[in-house]
Amino acid sequence: MREEKLKFKRGELELVGVLTTPEIPLEKTVVLCHGLTVDKDEGGVFTSLANKLAEVGYHVFRFDFSGHGESQGNPINMTVQQEKEDLEAAVKFLQSKGHKLFGIVAASFGGGPALLYTAEHLDVIKALVLFNPLIDYRTLLDPKLPWPKENFGPEQMKHLNEKGYMSIGSKKFRIGKALIDEIISIEPFKKLEKIDIPVLFVHGDKDTYIPYEDSVKYHKWTPKGILLTVEGAEHGFHDKPEWQEKAFESTIKFFKENL
Repeated sequence: MREEKLKFKRGELELVGVLTTPEIPLEKTVVLCHGLTVDKDEGGVFTSLANKLAEVGYHVFRFDFSGHGESQGNPINMTVQQEKEDLEAAVKFLQSKGHKLFGIVAASFGGGPALLYTAEHLDVIKALVLFNPLIDYRTLLDPKLPWPKENFGPEQMKHLNEKGYMSIGSKKFRIGKALIDEIISIEPFKKLEKIDIPVLFVHGDKDTYIPYEDSVKYHKWTPKGILLTVEGAEHGFHDKPEWQEKAFESTIKFFKENL
């Protein structure tokens, strides 16, 4: 197994990813889509997942969305549509290198762009895994949830209107008005009804960022939807090894059966 840092283009922007390659011929590839404020390593979760998937024979590509990590772009200008286009550019880049059969794992905010892309490319993507996905953007404006209340509350919105951006998360990641205006009008979850490939939702039932109830509801919207509950888990599965282990085991089993 080896890792190789690769660069590719989306328009004028240079994006960066890491390809983890097992010691077997190229056959199946999994693309990892990270969440908001983080990067291609997803706090270490995607680094570990890439290694686990490669151990059982998958080629794995994790990349930084524009405005994140090592990729070019201003995060203030980011939108869901742009992230969908980043993913499309990543898949086309891999196809140019001989990759043909794809699955996706998308975490948190990465779930929306991944779902929008998959709905348009069912001939390319054969299986989709969503880790605690944000696919209903009304969640971000729900004052009952601790993380949305802290990061998208009245004070933050006031700053956005006055300065043109707002800072979210512990890293004070800056997002702009274009994203906030966009999420009011797009609804990725509605694409589930058109997706007839297998879709696995993996969600902790103690998530304070994105409601577990969203996955309980939306996994039923797609004909081949499956829900795996990680009991006691917070958002992202970072805090306890057993949470990651359960998420990884279910993901590997899912891809073995469907990709």
